[in-house]
Amino acid sequence: MKFLGFITALILLSSCGSELKREDLLPDAFGPYGQVIVLMEDDLWNGPVGEAVMYHLDQNAKGVYLRPEPMFDIVRMKPDELDHVGQMNRLILKVMVDFDSTYKETAIIEKKDYFAKGQLFLIVKDSDVDRLYSFVVNEFAMIVNMMNDFTIQELITQYKTNFNPALKSKAEKDFGITLSVPEDFKTKIDSSNFIWAKRDRSKHVMPNETSEPGADTYWIQQGLLIWSVPYTDTSQLTESGVLQNRDTVLKYHVPGKLKGSYMATEYDPYYKPKSKIIKVGEAYTVQVHGLWKHAGNPAAFGGGPFVMYAIHNEKRNTVVSVCIYIYGPKYDKREYIREAEAMLKTIEFVD
Repeated sequence: MKFLGFITALILLSSCGSELKREDLLPDAFGPYGQVIVLMEDDLWNGPVGEAVMYHLDQNAKGVYLRPEPMFDIVRMKPDELDHVGQMNRLILKVMVDFDSTYKETAIIEKKDYFAKGQLFLIVKDSDVDRLYSFVVNEFAMIVNMMNDFTIQELITQYKTNFNPALKSKAEKDFGITLSVPEDFKTKIDSSNFIWAKRDRSKHVMPNETSEPGADTYWIQQGLLIWSVPYTDTSQLTESGVLQNRDTVLKYHVPGKLKGSYMATEYDPYYKPKSKIIKVGEAYTVQVHGLWKHAGNPAAFGGGPFVMYAIHNEKRNTVVSVCIYIYGPKYDKREYIREAEAMLKTIEFVD
């Protein structure tokens, strides 16, 4: 039956005059974003090379977190243990010693859409185990960046394909930018210079020996905030200028549930915001990673990470701020932050 299905697909594509491509017949990759299957033989995994690989993949994710989270979730297998389900994973990394060949340096082979569409399969190999170890110790950050960049790009493609048209149109009209966020964002506040939209995500937690009987549904919220102010001088595009504007605007527009509370920025030295200068197109932009909290009422609680861009729109003579925040106290935040970073990377100017 599988063979007949394959032949049918060939006939249909041929009849439509389409050029058959290998990826057209591949299934879509699935599984959690941020999960990497590492293929290594036991002797390599249990030795210095495996320890060095684990060191790099298990580093804390970059950004401001309430508690440390690893950069990736690691599933290690021996190469011959990779079954059909494993082949569908989004990220697969194979590290090996190739005694049948002779290399002058460690080889990196990048295969996209190998077993499935939307997949990155990386092979790192060498004929000299000492040189392979040296590469992993000194240059493996390149591999980590390749996997992270690929994951972000896959999310960007997803958001640009299935986006919220109303929010995209509103951002174009009022702020001069285009932004692609998932369709299930729902608008809470919509004014001429401020947008607040929210996306509720649910997770169903099954009972176990350490939990109460039954199962519970917990909510994770991703919020989108967009606002603009007239551009006056360069001090607005410093970290302190961006955060001062953020605190002023959100105190007014984003109240908490308790009277007198509002969304604020966490400035504790251990969790202080981190910023860097980037470009959106050619526009000077301040990117900030930080934590938000509720302030203004001692009884208020809640908070989590946020990522924001403050963009100098020279054509409109404004500073446009786009912030995505996360609230999910029972869960790790790494993948929600990665999603936020991907959404912000869809920003472009429209005029």
